[in-house]
Amino acid sequence: MYLFSSKLPSVKLFSLYRVELRRLLLSKIVWSITVFCLFAPLIGYLLPFFSDSLTMSGRYIANPVLAGTMTGAVLWAILTIIEADRLHRSGVNVLTDSVASPVSLSTARTLALLTIAILVTTVTALVYLPYTALKISYLFAVDFYCANFLILMLPTWWISILFADSLYRITRRIELSVMLYVGLVCVNIGGIVFYDYFTRWLNPRIISYSDGFSSIWPLRIAFYTRLIWICLAVGFWLFSILCVRRYQRGLVFSFVRGLKQIYILLPALLLVIAGISLWRLQPFIDHGPNEYIFITDTGDDDDEASIFLIKAIRYSIRTDPTFGRLYGRAEYDIQSPYNGEASLTLSPGYKIKKMTYGDSEVSFRTVKEDMNGWRSTYFELPQEYNKTLVIEYEGFPTLARSSSLYRAEDCIDPNYISLSAASLFPVLNNYYTPQKVAVVEITIPEQLTPLLNYATMSNFVDNGNGTKTWRAVCPSYAMNFTAGNYVIDTISVDDLDIDFVYGKTYQSIVEESNVRQAIVDVFTYCGEHYGKLPWAKDNRLLLQQRSSMVMGGYALPGVSQWFETVLSPDTLSDPNKGASATEVFIHEMIHQWWGGLGLVCMEDELWSSEGLTVYSTYRLVKETYGDAYAQQYYVDVWKDAVEMQNRSFYNRHPEYVPLLPDLYQAELNLSNSGINHYNRMPLIILKAQELVGGEEKMDEILRQIYADRDLFNQNYFSYQDFLRYCGLTEEDLYLE
Repeated sequence: MYLFSSKLPSVKLFSLYRVELRRLLLSKIVWSITVFCLFAPLIGYLLPFFSDSLTMSGRYIANPVLAGTMTGAVLWAILTIIEADRLHRSGVNVLTDSVASPVSLSTARTLALLTIAILVTTVTALVYLPYTALKISYLFAVDFYCANFLILMLPTWWISILFADSLYRITRRIELSVMLYVGLVCVNIGGIVFYDYFTRWLNPRIISYSDGFSSIWPLRIAFYTRLIWICLAVGFWLFSILCVRRYQRGLVFSFVRGLKQIYILLPALLLVIAGISLWRLQPFIDHGPNEYIFITDTGDDDDEASIFLIKAIRYSIRTDPTFGRLYGRAEYDIQSPYNGEASLTLSPGYKIKKMTYGDSEVSFRTVKEDMNGWRSTYFELPQEYNKTLVIEYEGFPTLARSSSLYRAEDCIDPNYISLSAASLFPVLNNYYTPQKVAVVEITIPEQLTPLLNYATMSNFVDNGNGTKTWRAVCPSYAMNFTAGNYVIDTISVDDLDIDFVYGKTYQSIVEESNVRQAIVDVFTYCGEHYGKLPWAKDNRLLLQQRSSMVMGGYALPGVSQWFETVLSPDTLSDPNKGASATEVFIHEMIHQWWGGLGLVCMEDELWSSEGLTVYSTYRLVKETYGDAYAQQYYVDVWKDAVEMQNRSFYNRHPEYVPLLPDLYQAELNLSNSGINHYNRMPLIILKAQELVGGEEKMDEILRQIYADRDLFNQNYFSYQDFLRYCGLTEEDLYLE
């Protein structure tokens, strides 16, 4: 009797399943695998390279879960192959085959393994929950934590079990099954597959997590990839049933006989086709080339007939954060229509539902050739004046494949929305509007605070259904929209007004660490000693915390955005950056002057923006708390770290370093780099301060450096530049 046969009662399979489940739960090897799976996430703490995330959630959730996922998947595959070979290895398969169908026995065993995988996943999540909650502190969310185990770990273990069981069914040889499985693993972790979301069946790819804005975009795409591979794995597993040996014959004969079982063959084919279709139709990343394509506009902008003349532009946009979708309507009051076929671009994930001009419907064609995260649509308008072109569109914002990092620059989540350009509205090619503005209406969840073109919005209507519709007028040629669970504080420093925008999740730590006063202190001190920020516009500055899902911080005229980890527990407890959370935040704020948002330093073994920032923090703290405090918590700490580095055996005998394992060499280099940048370099600047004539003279030098526009234009500030301004040599600043 065979599985799925009408002669086999369903209770028979269930009875076999209960017997196999009980047997496996009493098996020593199963318990051994369970213990190994419980310890596997520890690898993620020791080797934090399973994800690229720099946030607390990435460090304490993504890395351990992905380490446990990958290691556990291999362990489950080994267990599955051993169990599949057990009856044949012991020679009792002749007896068991006379009692029950080999297919039924194999299916019951596989279902039992899948069930145990559920139990082990649950126990693993519970074991690590208290530690994770303690480390992530006020940023911990239990639902997000559990979702990682249910979406990343459990499905991957199931996929591995199904693949391993299928390989053994087909080969009936344990060593060949292991070799084929190892081949699948090697393909998954090497080459171009490593950088792709959808080909990584064993180790799902997580680029970044957000702590304060709990983006579900990574989990959304992870769930989609697990669905793809479960379809393929189940289809492959059903296909392997057709290869079960029959009548003591070989693989080919058994497979030919098995093809007659249409009720198995058809679902196997459908599942494989479904997996491939989901792969090809995935809506998350555009289907264009990996390289960024530079487009040169060859249109004749001087020809008035080839330009839309638009009197007014209106955009009405509604977001659905649950499913990450956008519904939009764009209206253009056309004063002079385009002569010939016009074009527009939209995110490849959007579909134009309808296009009308006046009372007439306009035909259009969308060319499915994705480039740089957008797709072109072509249309032609009748030569009629003073009518409104209406474009209705909807869809899921898609990322550009040409972005090697695949950051969620455009995403719609329940707690964070980021949209710009073609992911927000249709971008018409060759148009001109005298007013150069557009009226925008955006409907978002009521708990989110919006910013349009880096400015806060104030005009809204409460819809009474959990959403608000915000309205504003902004430039029509470029548009950037973000919304999050934000708090907006306005802080005044002399003649500068600062809109401090940060996540509500961080509100308690902002108050406990007196961050507002720290901002005042930093802007006052650095403005007096180094000069005002060059990008403050009209005496107003937007200081915005940015979700880690959309890259790091940067500066624009009137805008300074910084990475969300500035307010995380890990950052605010870093002793290299300050003696308290407030001083660490001061350190991060001073990076507005020295670092990625300010004057960029050309980093080497010794020189970096960190050293200048640590030194500046020391000077501010010394002015605030006095010489004794600054000496104890800064200068003495630097000297102790440098002295310990100098006394290290491997630093005194570098000839032995190449003999060390690569991992230990990497740890040694990382330790030396941190001490050089955070401790040795501030001491070097302190020595330079003494040689040039004291603090006032050093302030004057740093003020001149910061005012040197040539240094900004060359995009970096080197150690040699610093020595040149100080009139010193490297030998002068050598630390004994």
